[in-house]
Amino acid sequence: MFDYETLSWTVHSNPLKPDEKTIGVITLRRPAALNAIDVQMRVELDMLLDQIRRDDSIRVIILTGEGRGFSAGGDLRSEAGPLGALETDHDFGNFGAYRQLANYFFNDLRHIVIQRAIRKLEEMQAITIAAINGPAVGIGLELATCCDMRYASDRARLGEVAVPAGFVPESGGARNLPKLVGIGRAMEMILTGEIIDAQEAARIGLVERVFPHDTLMDEVFKIAGRIASAPFLSVRQAKALVKRYWDHNKSEDGARAELEAVMEITRTGDCREGIDAFLNKRPPVYRGPYYRDGK
Repeated sequence: MFDYETLSWTVHSNPLKPDEKTIGVITLRRPAALNAIDVQMRVELDMLLDQIRRDDSIRVIILTGEGRGFSAGGDLRSEAGPLGALETDHDFGNFGAYRQLANYFFNDLRHIVIQRAIRKLEEMQAITIAAINGPAVGIGLELATCCDMRYASDRARLGEVAVPAGFVPESGGARNLPKLVGIGRAMEMILTGEIIDAQEAARIGLVERVFPHDTLMDEVFKIAGRIASAPFLSVRQAKALVKRYWDHNKSEDGARAELEAVMEITRTGDCREGIDAFLNKRPPVYRGPYYRDGK
């Protein structure tokens, strides 16, 4: 079995049926970076989801984060280099005349991998539950919206921050968030980067319930246990039927449009400005198309 460094995968007994180990937990494990999703985590998540979907003994999957948060989204420090958003020059290796092309290729690849992993999570036959134990923003929020259900700690904060940071929702956020909270509220969250607390998330339907922080995982395991105790095929078929209607606007064309949008945006001056502003803790100064010589 692959030795994961940025994730952990553990299998647990159903609290209602201790002899049955049917509940799995994926834990995002970069707590010092608030579980920001870097290149390695993207690859490991993609690999782990392949491993899990081949195991029919797993009936419920819980996704959570280690430490004080769920996920701070994409890791901007690891994204900055290929995009030319660092003061120091960046090179992946001795590519000579192909150096700029290599930077583009490796930048694009990180987005291809996370989108592929997100689709695997959405298409998982087992029931998926996000246990949001703290901040869940950007791709972190999009991971949660890809799960079948979401339960939040009372310390959770949620937001779709891609646009104000110079990016765009790329992992189903523009498709899933409107179906959970309505088009207008989703548009407001996406375009303003508003961060909402757990109670507001429950009020608008973004999460199912809010629990005291220290009891979140216990409460989620109780719910997972009830689901895992139900007839195997009934649960699988019920999820498939619900997803049939949920996925009415899910298509290869839509996924390709997301990918093409984020690839275009990551080539812009505004994207580099957003990253630089975040890393240097200053307000960004966006200039739209008013950049010259790629600067």
